[in-house]
Amino acid sequence: MRSEALPSPSSKSGFAVLTTGAVIAVGIVVITFAAKVAGADDTVSLSVETAASYTLSPGDSKSLERRLALFRAKRMAADQAADRFTSQKLIQFVDRDKNELVCLVADRLDAELLQDHCRTDGHTDTCSVQAMTRVRLSDFIDAQLTSLRLGTEDEADYREEMAPEIAAPFRPGLALAKAYRLIHKKEWRMAIIYLDRITQRYPNWREAYEVKAVALNFENQFSARREALQHACALGSSTACADLR
Repeated sequence: MRSEALPSPSSKSGFAVLTTGAVIAVGIVVITFAAKVAGADDTVSLSVETAASYTLSPGDSKSLERRLALFRAKRMAADQAADRFTSQKLIQFVDRDKNELVCLVADRLDAELLQDHCRTDGHTDTCSVQAMTRVRLSDFIDAQLTSLRLGTEDEADYREEMAPEIAAPFRPGLALAKAYRLIHKKEWRMAIIYLDRITQRYPNWREAYEVKAVALNFENQFSARREALQHACALGSSTACADLR
């Protein structure tokens, strides 16, 4: 399957309570046949081929450039797998929670690099990758549990700080997932502050501008939203370019 983006215990009973209870309480994602899938583990999976690139910004390292290009490719693979598993009625996402879980899944995926090269065009350095990524249904169950843990941390940390920390070492999926979680909680101002910090540190990371535009839209900051979309569009986001029309 090729991405269109080329040229997106303690005990068994304890686990069941955690899964079903958390789904009802938090509304993160409904996992159909969760216990069966947990036992079957990796038998339900999908291999997806995707390609992506990332352009170096001042202060970025070559390793970060390659890492963000690969994350972008893996996120596309996770998104396609999520759609396939949903169509097969194996999982069901609630509202915008798919975005958060896809980002968390992308962080944990292993990918086989089919192509990996960086080029310099004038003063611009761009790293491009093509990868084959295997996405398992169990990856989404693990992401759900990570999301539940983040929900617990929300109560302990977010209200005590002006903005949540950007994880070190940098995990791009976790960074975006935290922003999506703040948006889901209607903590739009907090999400904007957090995403401001991310875009200051990674000015060529278009995904952060895309998510920031979502938060600004909820805050009715339409001029700032358009500016965020313009940044994302200039960095190659077809979604942002379409939203500007």
